[in-house]
Amino acid sequence: MDPNPSLKHLEERITRLEEESRLLQKELAALRSEKLIQTMLKMDGPIPRENRTVIRAENGLTINGTRITLHHIMDEMQGKNSLKNVRDIYELTDEEMLDILDYIHLNKEEVEKDYQTVVKSAEESKKYWEERNKELLKTTYRQRETTLAKLREWQEKYRVEPKA
Repeated sequence: MDPNPSLKHLEERITRLEEESRLLQKELAALRSEKLIQTMLKMDGPIPRENRTVIRAENGLTINGTRITLHHIMDEMQGKNSLKNVRDIYELTDEEMLDILDYIHLNKEEVEKDYQTVVKSAEESKKYWEERNKELLKTTYRQRETTLAKLREWQEKYRVEPKA
């Protein structure tokens, strides 16, 4: 290289090197794509994706950074909601929704078993609390009737017209 190149010579050299760099980047991108395709063709089964959305927490499978469980999402999906509606209900991104669907698909047996356990537990809890609160509800209704009877009595006593 010339020790004191002219400005025009420098600009030409920069332009030429930038063009060579663009060509090399294009070729590199094409080669990387071809390598990825060849690798995928050799694999058997679904394409692996890193799933950062579904995690196992103390309350089961949850969406990372939220308190939303995978079971809530599955309930909505089984409730005839479209995937777009489910995504919108829980304010999930497309990437999170894809991760959730991938996780359910790749771990179908584990997720279904876990889901059935949660559903059974919820039903047992509901029965327990309904039974436990049955007497409390009866007492509440009796108190309500007593209160309404007293109110009617006072209306008669003080001749207050009931508001319609």
